[in-house]
Amino acid sequence: MLTAVALQASPYFHVRVMHSFIELRTYLNTDAANSTGLHMEYLKKSAAIVAAAPVIGHGTGSIPEQFRLMASGDAGSASAIATVNPHNQIFAVAIELGVLGAAVLLAMWAAHVLLFRGGGLTAWIGTIIVVQNFLSSMVNSHLFDFGQGWLYVFGVGIVGGTVLRDAQTPPAASPGAKP
Repeated sequence: MLTAVALQASPYFHVRVMHSFIELRTYLNTDAANSTGLHMEYLKKSAAIVAAAPVIGHGTGSIPEQFRLMASGDAGSASAIATVNPHNQIFAVAIELGVLGAAVLLAMWAAHVLLFRGGGLTAWIGTIIVVQNFLSSMVNSHLFDFGQGWLYVFGVGIVGGTVLRDAQTPPAASPGAKP
């Protein structure tokens, strides 16, 4: 329902979504190296790379080499392009550390969401930080990028520390109350 409202409210969003469907159809028919086609190709190759070493992965720093080995097809086609970034945080972790590493990543996000399960503005800010990071990780692997990774660390750290401090601080006594 939110997507339908957004499509109607934003002409740019509507055009971009419709253009993505055109790009997807072009990719499926011609292996075109367009934005949507490349993302689909990265996801397809990522799944195959993880399937080759599902439990413990290929090791840290292995993403560029694994994608280079998967590159095939005519020059300029989506299947011929080797990337250094799978554009998906879960796959980025699973390629290097396997399903066990991806499970730890998901457990980290779950623990962070649980940290912010209380009420109040600070808890909501923390929830927004974690949910935004999780949702955007479907199309980015930004936790491995310096700025975005540290922003998440500081955001969860500062807001999480504030939530924990507030949870341990006893409520102030009202004036005139007997101890």
